[in-house]
Amino acid sequence: MKKQILAVMVGLSVLLSGCSTQSTESMLQEVKKNTKEIKSGKISMQMSIKSEKSGSSVEQYIEMNGDEKFTPLEASLKGKISINGKEIEAEDYYKDGVYYSKVGGPWVRKKSPADNENWFNFKEISLNMKDKVLDLLDNKDNWDTSNDGDKITFKLKKTDELNKKIKEEYDKIFKYRKELTDIDYTMEYVYNMKTKKVEKLVYELNSKGKNISDLFTAKGTLEEVNKEVKVVLPEESKSAREVRE
Repeated sequence: MKKQILAVMVGLSVLLSGCSTQSTESMLQEVKKNTKEIKSGKISMQMSIKSEKSGSSVEQYIEMNGDEKFTPLEASLKGKISINGKEIEAEDYYKDGVYYSKVGGPWVRKKSPADNENWFNFKEISLNMKDKVLDLLDNKDNWDTSNDGDKITFKLKKTDELNKKIKEEYDKIFKYRKELTDIDYTMEYVYNMKTKKVEKLVYELNSKGKNISDLFTAKGTLEEVNKEVKVVLPEESKSAREVRE
């Protein structure tokens, strides 16, 4: 009887050890695969710009939160826009190739491409989902790790070589901010070792211009990965005034 109990305990020990010893390399490859397969999620995105022109400073801040589906692009977001401390409520929707917006006034709409001209397109704006950044997951030495129960966070290290690669991707996305340099970044993937799924993406970019007063920040998160997203336009948005670029 004792031998049988011992055998069972040894078997369980082997089984449990097998479950808990997934290698870092294996987890990073799961993260890479999972991230490429993300189709939707709950997103939060913020941008802030501080600049000084002709002796006066300007501070702009945008924060939007909501649901987004990537293919085809659909989004339902609410948040706020702040200019020099004055806040305005905002709503943005994207459906069937049309962008609907309400910012402190009546609804407007315009046909708009589903690329990075839409700053709220998480898949295009987030560096976490870019192929060149995902390729960095092939080398475990690029990442710091921290554990919280079943979850492990992979955080991109800050080295001159990695900074250069992030800067290259940054310039592709934020073409109109190329005058800003001195980039500081945070890039994280939260992976559940039990489900073997990515649960959260996090990014933050901070950069400075030639003048110390010129600052640009972009950050965002994606959670509730691959949640079902159904964008329903508000009734009043259907009579929105059409605008052109």
